[in-house]
This record gives sequence, C-alpha cells and structure tokens, in this order.
Amino acid sequence: MPFFYKFLPLLFGIVLSGCNENQFTDVISENWVQEDEVCSDDTTDVTFKTVAYWSAADDTDEYLEDVDLDALTHIIYRSIRVNADGSLNISSDEIDDFEEFLDVVQDDQTLKVGISLGDGNDNNFNIIAEDSGTTNNFVNNVVDFLEDYDLNGVEINWQTIDDDDESDNLEELLDELNEDLYEEGYFLSMTVTSGEDDSQADEVDNDLFDYVDFVNVMAFDLSDEDDLYYTLEDAEDSIEYWTDRCLIQNKLVLGVPFYSGGSAERSFNYIVEDDPDDGVYACKDKSEGRYYNGVETIMDKTNYALLYAGGIMIESLEHDAYESSEYSLLNIISETSNGDYVDICD
Repeated sequence: MPFFYKFLPLLFGIVLSGCNENQFTDVISENWVQEDEVCSDDTTDVTFKTVAYWSAADDTDEYLEDVDLDALTHIIYRSIRVNADGSLNISSDEIDDFEEFLDVVQDDQTLKVGISLGDGNDNNFNIIAEDSGTTNNFVNNVVDFLEDYDLNGVEINWQTIDDDDESDNLEELLDELNEDLYEEGYFLSMTVTSGEDDSQADEVDNDLFDYVDFVNVMAFDLSDEDDLYYTLEDAEDSIEYWTDRCLIQNKLVLGVPFYSGGSAERSFNYIVEDDPDDGVYACKDKSEGRYYNGVETIMDKTNYALLYAGGIMIESLEHDAYESSEYSLLNIISETSNGDYVDICD
C-alpha cells in the first residue's frame, strides 16, 4: 500500500470530528512515522587510511623529525583560514612554519600532504558559496596554493552546519572544488562532527559525501551527556551513526584524540612525562582528573575501525609521546593496523 494511503482513515476521521488546526497538527505529529533511510549496497574496496593533523607550535616543531612518516598515508597541515573574498589567510610567520613542515614531510614520496582550510565554524565559507564569482575565486586560489607548494590535496573544515541552506552552500563549494581537483589528481576531504546526539550532524546532506575522497569524523568532544570521555563506545556510536547516514566504509575515517579533556587539556606526551610511575598513565584513560585515550583504548579503536571504517584520523600528531617513544600512539595504531598485538601494557 502506498505510504500516503495509510493515513487516509486518520485524516478522514479528523475532518469528521471537526478538529481545529492545532488538534490536527497534534494528531499528525503523534502518528507520523519517519521511515528509516535506505542506503545503497556498498561494494567499494576499503583502503585503510591513517590520517594525521599537524599544528605548528614552538615547543613541538622539533618532534616532527621524530615522526614515523611511513606509519601515515596522509598528513594535513592545520589550519589555514579563508577570507570572505575567497583568498587564503596565512601570515608570513605562518608561511615560515608551513614551509619548515614541508621540508620534513615531503621527503617521503609515498605520503600524501594536504592542508586544512577553515577553523571548524568559519562563516566565510557561507559568504564565499553564496556568490558564484567568489566561489570561482576561492577554487582558483586553492588550486594555485596546491600547485605552488606541490601538495596532494585539501580538506574543508566546516563542521557547524546549522540548516539546509548551509548544507547547500557546502555542497556548492565541494562540487566546484571536486571538479577542478579531480582532474589534477588531488584528494578532497571534509570534516564532520561525531553525529551522536548532534543536531548539526543531522543537517549534513548525504549527497555531500559524493564529492570527497574521505570524511574525517570528529569522534571526540561529543555533545552527549553520558559522562563518557572519548571512549570506545563513543567511537562505535559515531561509526554507526555515519554508516546509517550512508557514508560508505572506505570514506569513513574515525578520529581519535591525542590529548586529554577533563580537568585540563594536555597532550598525551605531557601525560606520559607527568607519570610518577613510568608507563602507568600511558596504559590508562584517566589520571589526575584528565580523560584521554591510552594505549589499550587506541588499540581497541583501531581494531574496531579496521572492521567498520576506512581509516583512523589523529587529532593531533604534535601531541604524541615523543620523549617516551615506546608509548607513541601513532606507533600503536601502525602496529595494530598491521595485525600485530602490542603488549606494552600487559
């Protein structure tokens, strides 16, 4: 029976009973059943990705030399802001940091190096997308920047999608970028929030996924109120949400934090170095009122991602344990994704 006809008896009864407009609305709201979204069968081969952000900071620049670049498939420099006229906003000091970053990471010929544009809630994306001339200017500036620095791709970091209009604007940007970047072999990615109990995630249209190579899911700093911090359960909820939204496995990249929440935001490196009993804090998810992902949770999330996602995303690589490198979370992810069991916490 067609969907609409199921409600004809209900509507007929309402008319006969002489319900006023408010009563009509209340009855429909109580009886309307929204059908679940049906996703197409996904037969895409999964190529597992290990994506890491890098944010330049004075006290972490030296650590970049210690990164095992072979453990990564993508490294993304975060972040370059955008101006309302479609130009990229990067100062001379930031250019210096960026070029120092490139001097290290571009030595690895297999690593894809990209940039992240925007600061998560950048309203300038809206302004750019609402004018076709500004959109073209933006796309040209992005392509020129990628060519000038011999980069491999770009990410659009616009997480705060508040309504259908903003989702349409994001689609316009991704569509125009995809058309130019695809021809030149560049990758294009985007960020989304965790999805769990998140109204902004609900505003992201499924069609957006068609324009990008992968989607980095910020499965941390969740908006739910379950008193959990960056747990495996939260990661599972995020993967399930976006899978149900028809984001195919190969494009779904699970984000994991290399920093703590709770009483203070600290890098994982700081937490390991702050440990009075060497190795104890690294193998836990809580210490000194701080909540984070220790070695075993990173292993669990990586194993779950291997089954149900298309990769792991690291937020952010400069927070890793370099001074006590045996506890490096990047190395834990690499060994786990290669099928090895890490026994450092046994």
